[in-house]
Amino acid sequence: MAAPRGVPWEFLVLAAVYFAAAKLGLMLAFVHASATAVWPPTGIALASMLLLGPRVWPAILLGAFLANATTAGNLWTSLGIATGNTLEGVLGAWLVTRFANGSDAFERARDILSFGALAGFLATTVSATVGVTSLALGSYASWNDYGAIWLTWWLGDVAGALVVAPVLILWGRRAPDLQRRDLFGLALLLLALVLTGAIVFGDLFAPWVRSEPLEFLCIPALMWAAFRYRQRGAATSLAVLAGIAVLGTLRGAGPFVREAQNESLLLLQAFLVTLALTILPLAAVVRERARAEEELARLAAIVESSDDAIIGKTLDGTITSWNRGAERLYGYAAQEVIGWPIALITPRELDHELPMILDRLGRGERIDYRETVRVRRDGRRIDVSITVSPTRDPYGRITGAASIARDIGHRREVEIARRERDVLRSVAGLTAAVGHEINNPLAVVMGQAQLLARQVGDGERRRIDEMLDAVERIRETLERMKHINKIVILDGSETLPSMSALTEASPPRTLDEGA
Repeated sequence: MAAPRGVPWEFLVLAAVYFAAAKLGLMLAFVHASATAVWPPTGIALASMLLLGPRVWPAILLGAFLANATTAGNLWTSLGIATGNTLEGVLGAWLVTRFANGSDAFERARDILSFGALAGFLATTVSATVGVTSLALGSYASWNDYGAIWLTWWLGDVAGALVVAPVLILWGRRAPDLQRRDLFGLALLLLALVLTGAIVFGDLFAPWVRSEPLEFLCIPALMWAAFRYRQRGAATSLAVLAGIAVLGTLRGAGPFVREAQNESLLLLQAFLVTLALTILPLAAVVRERARAEEELARLAAIVESSDDAIIGKTLDGTITSWNRGAERLYGYAAQEVIGWPIALITPRELDHELPMILDRLGRGERIDYRETVRVRRDGRRIDVSITVSPTRDPYGRITGAASIARDIGHRREVEIARRERDVLRSVAGLTAAVGHEINNPLAVVMGQAQLLARQVGDGERRRIDEMLDAVERIRETLERMKHINKIVILDGSETLPSMSALTEASPPRTLDEGA
């Protein structure tokens, strides 16, 4: 491990806080001077390493060494215990960072449970094992008492990791989950929790309450903290209750009091650990649900404002949702069609299409950009392009379908007009080429007719002149057709010219003629 960087006094403050919390916890050491069922320093070490990084390990090592050196044992046992406490924090922080989202572990219930398993139950075995073994090897603890001391040590560390660490981490993060207006309500809730704790773990009302199993009275307030004030409120409420419960149990009040004080504290810590693993995940689930509702509301707003028709339906074709785009495209209001079959907008001759689509959706297939016809409320048929996708529940089962439809009528009109334009271009090119080929034999016919007109009588000449006039008109028409070199499609409802327009004396507006 590298030496810490930064201002030395910060590490000295952390070491002093750890030392003070350790001395406070060791005041409750009943099974051995160095083993206590109440050990907040575990939460301090874990929180500081998650928030500040593992570089703070020397401060933890110093605070733990001083606390143990001034309590029991010798230099080597104190160093061994301090090493175990430090390794516990480093290992717990690494495991949480690697597998439980680090300091953001309390954002999701799954990460909280991983936090409890890794930092609460697994990493704490290091401190308990190293510490008790150091005392036993130094002859400061009997090997016969190894199990009892180890259990007390370990459970105290578990409670510190699951009760103290969450409060420090959640309030130490920069991104709060509480607004200022919530702080007053949280203060009132904590006051109510203090009152409840005084009833359960004290003799606020009557002496006979001191030993009754009323610990369940604490649960409603903790649940309200989880639902209303999320992770911070739940963790803070649990820490406040833990302080009240420890004080009351030491005074011989509450449902966990036994003949031996260490046994009483062990039962209490087991209760607090159970509450932590229940209330904190509940708060995270509430937070996740709120975020999911916000995301659904955002997506719903996007769907509702979309220009495309977005329709939800069940696997039997019953309409379940209908956005404004669908209202504009099909002419039906949402309240008119929800609960009706989607066949309402399907033409009779396409009745076979719906079962085929639903069958494919039932197999999990997606239908992309299928062009088809639908019927509006006024009976007008419209060309649409639809995309249909299966919708699934949280367990992955297909429960319905969502379709997105877009009016492609204008696009089809443009495509048809473009095809007509391309055809006309081909015809124009062919006509110019044919005209050029016809001109040569036509010139021969005209020349021969003119020569023949000089050799016949007046009656026959009149007929030849009529033939020459017809040939001249053909030549002029061919000459105009040769000069067509561009056809332009116009926007709007104006149509392309008919083929007969090519023979008119003046060209149509959609034809640009060359000189």
